[in-house]
Amino acid sequence: MTVSFETDILPLFTSMDKEHMSHVGVELGDYSYMSQPDNASEVYSQVSSAKMPPSGSGEQPWPEDKVQLFREWMDGGYER
Repeated sequence: MTVSFETDILPLFTSMDKEHMSHVGVELGDYSYMSQPDNASEVYSQVSSAKMPPSGSGEQPWPEDKVQLFREWMDGGYER
């Protein structure tokens, strides 16, 4: 199964995630930004270590299946 940004990855981020991260220059909802390996790797690092979403946000860290889906998207070549 091909993992795509539009159907599989974008829905993983809440509107709060996208809004808060845009304030620090991280455009979670922008495929052009997210498909850059360095940017995707940084986001992956944050979600896989449970640093994103931040503990004070009221949101839960991503479960392993979401983290794995994000990794599969990266490993699959950042499909749109």
